[in-house]
Amino acid sequence: MNLIDENQKLKEQLEYEIKKRDDWQEKYYELLNELKKTQELLRQFLNENTPSSKLPFKYPSKDKSENEPKPRGKPEGSNGGNKEAPEDVDRKVKVRLEGKCNKCGKVIRRKDIETRLRYVYDAIIKAIIIEVEEETYLCDCGEFCIGKHPDIPQKGMIGYNLQTLFTEMKFNFSASYANISKFFDNVTEGKIRFSPKAINDCIGRIADNLEPSYDKIESEIKNQDYAYSDETSWPVNGVRWYLWLFTTANFVFITIKNSRARKVLIDIFGEDYHGGIISDCYRVYDNFAKWYQKCWVHLLRKVKFESERYPNNVKKLYEQLKVLHREMKDFLSENPPPEIRKEKKKEFEKKLNEIINYKYWCKEAKSIIDNWLITYRGHWLTAIEIEGISLDNNLCERKIRNSIGWRKMLGGHRTREGTKQYSIIQTHRMTWKHQGKYPYNELLNVLKN
Repeated sequence: MNLIDENQKLKEQLEYEIKKRDDWQEKYYELLNELKKTQELLRQFLNENTPSSKLPFKYPSKDKSENEPKPRGKPEGSNGGNKEAPEDVDRKVKVRLEGKCNKCGKVIRRKDIETRLRYVYDAIIKAIIIEVEEETYLCDCGEFCIGKHPDIPQKGMIGYNLQTLFTEMKFNFSASYANISKFFDNVTEGKIRFSPKAINDCIGRIADNLEPSYDKIESEIKNQDYAYSDETSWPVNGVRWYLWLFTTANFVFITIKNSRARKVLIDIFGEDYHGGIISDCYRVYDNFAKWYQKCWVHLLRKVKFESERYPNNVKKLYEQLKVLHREMKDFLSENPPPEIRKEKKKEFEKKLNEIINYKYWCKEAKSIIDNWLITYRGHWLTAIEIEGISLDNNLCERKIRNSIGWRKMLGGHRTREGTKQYSIIQTHRMTWKHQGKYPYNELLNVLKN
C-alpha cells in the first residue's frame, strides 16, 4: 500500500469519526433539551408549594424497614393519659363476681372482694318514628293554618335530629348521599330508609335556611381587623374552579368561584380594605389591604427546597432564616406588651437586613432574596408589632385542609348549586367550631328555631 492509499484511508476514518461524534453530540443535546422540558413539567407538580399529600411515597431504607415499628401511644414510664371521671353518669351498673376463681376454681369469700369504678362510653343510633296529629284550619281569607310544635318540622318527613345527622355525615365525613342512605338503612334495620335524592333535597333546604346568616357573615368580613386568606383548586363539573377560605377572629368564610383573580377579594372586602391580610406571596393580594403579614412557612419551604438543589450558599441562607424565625416565634410565645414589641421589631428588622445585605450570596440565594425578602419588604415582621396574628398562614391552611377530603373523595361538585350549598353549610360549621362551639348542636338549634 502506497502513501496515497494509506492517507486516503486515514482521511475516510477521520471523516467517519467526525460524523459519529457529530451524531452523538446531536443526540446529547436532544436528550438534554428533553431532560430540561421534563424537569420544567415535573416542577409544576413537585415544587416548594406541593402539599405533602401529593408528594411521591418514599420507601424506607433497608435498615429502617427491618427495624421494629414504633409502638403507638405514650412510651412506658410516662404519665398516664386516662380520661377524667365524667360529671354526669346516665346509667350505673354493678358487675358481680361468679363466686369462684376463673383459673383454679377457688371459692371467693364475699368479705375478701374489693370494688373499683371505671367508666364506659357508648352511643346508639335509634330510629324514632313519630305519629303527628296536627290541627289545620282553612281561614275565610284563604290562609291554610297548621299547628306548630317545637320538635316537629312544619314540612317534610325528616325530623330535626335526622336532618342534622345527614348534614354531619355529609360535611364531616365527606360521605356520598348513597352511602348515607345505606348507613341509616343498616343501623336502623330498615326503619329509616330515604333515597339519596331525598337526602340531597334535605341538605339543600338546610342551605336555604342558613343562606341569610351566610350573607350576614360575608358582609361582616370587611369590617374585621384582619383576615387569614388561602385558596385551592376545586373541580366543578370537571372545570377548575377555586375554593377561597378567609379566617378572622370571629368568622370562617368559604366561597367557591370560577376565578383566582383579585376580583374575588374586591367583591368580599371592597376596593380599599382597612385591615390586614395574612397570606402567602400570591400576587393578587398586593396593594390591596392596609397592612400584610407574609407567611414564613412558605418562605422557609421555598428556601429549603432550593437549598437541596443548590446546597452551597442557599443552605446557609436557610439556616439563618430558620434561626431568625425561631427567635421570633419564641418571642411571640411570651405574649409581650406593645412597647416591648416595637423595640423588638427594630432588632429583628436589623437582623433581617443583615441577611438581605450580605454581599457574597450565590445567584440562587440572591434570587430568593430579591423575589421574596426584598419584594415583600415590610411585610415579614408585622406580627411582631400587631397583637393577635401569627408569622404564618397555618391557621387558614389547617382549616382549608378540612375540605381536601371532600375534593379527593367526591371530586368537588357537579353543579353550581352544589358549590353554593357547600359554601353556606361549611361556613357555618367551621365558624361555630372556630368560636369554640359544637357544630352539631348549633345546627340543631338553628333548625328548631
